[in-house]
Amino acid sequence: MTLTQRIDEVITSPAHHLLADFFDPEGPFAGSTFDELGENPPQNIGPADLVAVSLLDVRFEPRAVRAILQTDSSYLSKLLIAIPADVDIWDAEDRHLDAAAELFSALDAYAGVGETKASKLLARKRPRLLPVIDSVVRKGLPLGSEPARELRDALSDPSRRTALEALRPRGVSPRISTIRLLDAAVWMRYSQSRNAKRARRRAGV
Repeated sequence: MTLTQRIDEVITSPAHHLLADFFDPEGPFAGSTFDELGENPPQNIGPADLVAVSLLDVRFEPRAVRAILQTDSSYLSKLLIAIPADVDIWDAEDRHLDAAAELFSALDAYAGVGETKASKLLARKRPRLLPVIDSVVRKGLPLGSEPARELRDALSDPSRRTALEALRPRGVSPRISTIRLLDAAVWMRYSQSRNAKRARRRAGV
């Protein structure tokens, strides 16, 4: 199955029920809190960003926290500023994704970080441009070595983006990006967490 075919499958019914559960403010999932918790200045990485990422079931080791928030904060801020905050993934140019890859590599080099934590932190800082990439997303979507470019191509079809936006639960802020809706739909469909399994049973999956 191709990436576009899998995305089309993921965003069909009962995806709307699963996303309603994911973004329920009284529910057990990160929902909008990942994007909206605390301050999220576009030009630097702060403590609230690491707390927000922890809502997605990961934590940063003390050495990485010290490097990100203290020792290397100016260097990481310089890399972050080179990544536009107002560009959606389907409009991204190669230079935008190259800049993101440079920051990803810097984060990935810290002790205990790796693809999952680096991508979740970048998704927090650039929610319109960069996807979460973890084991659940890779299980659900046939992604290769350049997932951002692959998802850029898959979301270049406006009808697919319209279908994703149709899943946005009532009351969920436009600050929650289209790419984040896809992240949530994939996670809710493929996660083996107890809460995700319960949500799928309620939705008839």
